[in-house]
Amino acid sequence: MPGHLMELSEILLVAFSLLFLAMVTAGLSRHLTVPYTVMLVILGMAINLAKSYIPFFPLLKNFHITSELVLFVFLPALIFEASLKIDARELLKNIWPVLLLAIPGMLISMLLVGIGLWFTLDVDIAVALLFGALISATDPVAVVAIFKNLGISKRLTVLVEGESLFNDATAIVLFNMILAMVLTPQFSYSNALPAIPEFFRVFLGGIGVGVVVALLMSELMVRLNHEDSSAPVVFSLIMPYFCFIFAEHAFEVSGVMAVLSAAICLNVAGLMRLSGETSDAVYTTWEVLVLICNSLLFLLIGMSIDIVVLAQYWQPIAFAVIAVTVARGIGVYGFLPMTIKLFRLPRVDVSSQHMMWWGGLRGGLAIAIVLTVPDTLAEKRLLFELTLGVVLVSLLINASTIRYLIRWRRIDGLAEGEKAELQQNLERVNNAVDAVLQQFSQMHLLDKELKLSIEHEMEQDLQSHSQDLNRSQRLELVRINAIDAEKDELELLQDIGLLNYYTYLTFRDLLHHDQARSSQQPKKRNDNLAEAKNIFVRSEWRIINFLGQHDWTQSLLTKYQELRFSNRLQHDIAGVLLAHAALRLLKEQEHFLDPYQYHRLRNVYQDRLRRRQLRLRTFAEHYSDFYHQYENVLFQRVALKYSLKLINDEHEEGKISTKVYNHIGKRLHVALKKLPMMKTALSLNRRDDWINHVSLFKGLPEQELEKLAGNAQYVNFLSGDTIFNEGDKGHAIYILVGGRLNVFKLNQHGQNQHLAELREGCVVGEHALFEESRRSATVVAKTYATLLRLTIKDITQLSKVLPELQSRLLAIDRERIENTTGK
Repeated sequence: MPGHLMELSEILLVAFSLLFLAMVTAGLSRHLTVPYTVMLVILGMAINLAKSYIPFFPLLKNFHITSELVLFVFLPALIFEASLKIDARELLKNIWPVLLLAIPGMLISMLLVGIGLWFTLDVDIAVALLFGALISATDPVAVVAIFKNLGISKRLTVLVEGESLFNDATAIVLFNMILAMVLTPQFSYSNALPAIPEFFRVFLGGIGVGVVVALLMSELMVRLNHEDSSAPVVFSLIMPYFCFIFAEHAFEVSGVMAVLSAAICLNVAGLMRLSGETSDAVYTTWEVLVLICNSLLFLLIGMSIDIVVLAQYWQPIAFAVIAVTVARGIGVYGFLPMTIKLFRLPRVDVSSQHMMWWGGLRGGLAIAIVLTVPDTLAEKRLLFELTLGVVLVSLLINASTIRYLIRWRRIDGLAEGEKAELQQNLERVNNAVDAVLQQFSQMHLLDKELKLSIEHEMEQDLQSHSQDLNRSQRLELVRINAIDAEKDELELLQDIGLLNYYTYLTFRDLLHHDQARSSQQPKKRNDNLAEAKNIFVRSEWRIINFLGQHDWTQSLLTKYQELRFSNRLQHDIAGVLLAHAALRLLKEQEHFLDPYQYHRLRNVYQDRLRRRQLRLRTFAEHYSDFYHQYENVLFQRVALKYSLKLINDEHEEGKISTKVYNHIGKRLHVALKKLPMMKTALSLNRRDDWINHVSLFKGLPEQELEKLAGNAQYVNFLSGDTIFNEGDKGHAIYILVGGRLNVFKLNQHGQNQHLAELREGCVVGEHALFEESRRSATVVAKTYATLLRLTIKDITQLSKVLPELQSRLLAIDRERIENTTGK
């Protein structure tokens, strides 16, 4: 049997049998405190012990974990799903602590583990470092599952999961580099220096491959998605495996980083452009696939452990466990606080650091890596048993006890707002039970005495956990209910097609932040995306600044701004509806608060409502044509998508035949395609009229001005957008034809000092008219602004045929030089 090559039918029989056992174990784990993955490892160990004694089990001798199985089947799926569901916004906010734990932190861990083993086991230092590289990657599957069940903060979950995703790539790259050094004859440690740029090439190259593949496939997903969600789901299944294999074999860069970056890019650039139903189908498919992969992976890990053999290595394993635990502690307790202080990030409390230290589990990746060590390395057996031992200890001890550590540190305790929420829901359950029992009693299905007895028992059960709410808890409870009302409204707006995925995620993020600070006093939230200075908005400003600086990017800037204007309108329309939903809830629960609390909380939402309504009115005044066209198209789209949703639901329930469903569906899809594209524009004078009013061009021949105007372009900006920055190379001047601009200049202290406010008719950026000149100030849109852009190239060509324009330019240049000299 050892030499027996398993047939396909035998492989399928064993795989599905193991999956069956895993699902039974999943059902049993709900009644135990032991994590599901730990139970799978124990089950796998039991199967390994029994496979020589029970009929059918001998088939399992040739069914075992391999490096190819983990790296090319399990790993891409696990990395992709974890990256797909991770909160990209929260990850980017904490990217520095994640990266420092995943790269420098892991390097320190590798060195500490390697030096520890070299000192205690007397192995070659290069082999010890090889073990340090493969064992330092964390696998948070069991821990994150516990975090979610116990309601641990999103930030802690992102830190643990984000670190694991990035250090998987770091571990593979470092391991391959050190293995090449170990196997190279005449190796000298001076030869290790070229490995540093190679590491960054492999790491960053993987990100590049993943982003490119994800952008291409996202575009295909959007364009080929029509009547059902099948195509996007299949594309999402192809993506991680294509990225991993393409990156590893075609470019020899990190396949893990390619998969990770592809998943995040798909979430941002692909899924947000699809319907909510399609996105949900993608997420649901991946949840099922990862359940299968995790179940088989942890079973195979258990089946690869031979307790009898492992016991012979108990002393080296003990040293390795101590080295790994100490190294992990130094990384968490040393690197994390240093990073937070260095980048001025919100602190991570000591209890959360304990969770990150104890929750640094090792799993399937370490086993897959160690299996790639060639048999020619004499220490392969030692490395394999050490890896199995550390993985087993981390799963059986760390994963099984972290729940108790969480409770001991009271991380899962209820906050003030959650206590109030608990009390309200206990009362809600009690009232619901009373109503149902009363209905049964009125229909003479339940005896009155039995009804009273049941109500008494229920009241006793619920009251044992109840408590009287104080004044602050009542306020928090109503605030939580208001946020829940906003969440319900948000889900409805996405279901009926009023929101795109980007706006949906933006509001969901804002509501999560509101809920996270619900134990504090009511605060005014600035939900103006142009003023919310987060990493996404800063990145968007950089894109706009880049597109605005070059002549060849103007068409891209126009399209990009049209998209942003649409999103801004959609954001404010949705914001108005969400504020109304919260105010309705507050009105219903007015009796629950004292008058001061009620008016204070109501004023917060009324203030949001007024700001959003004011922005809509301002937009309608500046861009009336675009605003009314957008409203018309948006609500037509809502009506059509809502109709599609209704007929789809009725077809699934069997109320509409397939033929009728197809006929109606085709008509609705045709109507959706006929909806016009919208362009942002003002009701403006002709371009040459604006140009003729500027002193630089006033009085020049109309025929020549018309040529100049023919090449000029209107450019629109949202409030907060930067037109150009001080020091930028000038390629154009602008005529402000609508809105207001602020002008800033850096003072001697390096701070922006406000110089002026520009109004309609002003010329902006005249210094750009002169060769090698730089922008002398930063110009930012104070309101919605429309500018007429004239390129330096066109003005220079016009000056060659108009001596009058040439003399005016020379006069402006002399004045500029005099002002500069005077300073």
